[in-house]
Amino acid sequence: MADSFQSHALVDYLAAKVNLKMLNPLSQNTYQLSDIVSLMSDEMSLVVVPLLKAASGDYFTMNVDIQIVNGQSAYTYPKRAVGNALKDIVLLDAGGNEINLNNLERGYIKSQFPFTFIPTIWSFGMYQTANEVNLYNTLIQTYTAYKLRFITERRPGDLTLSTNCGQINSIAGNVLTLNYVDPTWTTATTFDIINNLPPFQSFGDDLTITNITGYAVTFSAVPIGVAVGMWVCPAMLACIPQIPYELFPLLTELTVADLGEGLDMSALIATARAKIQTYVSNSSILTRPRIKGSPKVIINRDLLSGTGFGGTGGFGIGR
Repeated sequence: MADSFQSHALVDYLAAKVNLKMLNPLSQNTYQLSDIVSLMSDEMSLVVVPLLKAASGDYFTMNVDIQIVNGQSAYTYPKRAVGNALKDIVLLDAGGNEINLNNLERGYIKSQFPFTFIPTIWSFGMYQTANEVNLYNTLIQTYTAYKLRFITERRPGDLTLSTNCGQINSIAGNVLTLNYVDPTWTTATTFDIINNLPPFQSFGDDLTITNITGYAVTFSAVPIGVAVGMWVCPAMLACIPQIPYELFPLLTELTVADLGEGLDMSALIATARAKIQTYVSNSSILTRPRIKGSPKVIINRDLLSGTGFGGTGGFGIGR
């Protein structure tokens, strides 16, 4: 690939940069690019992603909508949720409106002997068990006109070399012609399509295919916005770090420190850690606030403690 911004965004380029910073000779006894990428992926998960979460800029926020199935109580967390955690769970009606769903403590939904009733305010909502959300009560389990919306944060794709992905050369309907097709790919393989330009977002996750002929891959459907130059990677992998471009130097320096530890290079480790401290400090300047306009204060007059719909009457209990 010719030298360009897009080539500089590739994991391959960053791994080569780590080699350059370390003057790491290419031999059988030293780290190969795939090893460096593996360490880089760890640092992205445990350092860079938490930094961006702390910025409270919704860098990874996404919605996962699941149709409610009649009689089904348990729904599994989305597999791409960072930390297997959710920001919120709501009901979604046919008009796209979000409806609050009470997050119930188990103590609130237990009957107390000798009584068999449960207070009305707690009779509608959900509770959690392990990695599942359970709808409570049986009535809500019949709400098939609604969906469950998991509001979560999407885990960036685990890093891989671009040689494990294919770049789109042309598009004809649902057929994407790539510059490379891995011989292990089959019609059972699912794919993510990654933007080759910032913000390096995914244009489609877990996409299915119906045919592979040479370098031409037929998708069941091609998401809107997919363009020539984007990357097709096996699902949950990415050959471009899905973080702000300005944080790429932090990612490479973290990896340099990792390799320095492995090679017992104390001077290199000290230099890398000093740079990391500076980069982490600067990252907060770059990432927050994400929108620098004045914050808007919205007063909610429809809470139980208000007067209802902003008026002087209604069903509140006082202002």
